[in-house]
Amino acid sequence: MCRCGLSAKIVTSWTDNNPGRKFFGCRLFKKRRTDHCNYFEWFDEGVVDGWPKEALIQARDEIIEKDKVINQLTTQLMELCLELEKHEVEISSGSEDENNSVESDHKVGWMKKILGKMSISNA
Repeated sequence: MCRCGLSAKIVTSWTDNNPGRKFFGCRLFKKRRTDHCNYFEWFDEGVVDGWPKEALIQARDEIIEKDKVINQLTTQLMELCLELEKHEVEISSGSEDENNSVESDHKVGWMKKILGKMSISNA
């Protein structure tokens, strides 16, 4: 139990010094705008050293990089969806002249094809 009177939760450390190590911490620690007691106690006494430590750090770093790529691709996908929706509205409302309409039809078809491939690869 932490000094806030709450049951402490078990958290996994992902720092370079203690990758994969579990500890007890105050439940309010990462809550925004909340005071907490800074309660901390190692759950396990074993220190990770050698190649397991390096492997955990490398895996953590790879996950962080892949999360960044996923976030970038998600943002691009959302932007493409918005652009596609905008073009579909323009086409359906007839707000484009004939020259732009053919170009927009081509662009919409191309975007649907790309978005289809992206959604299949993300499934």
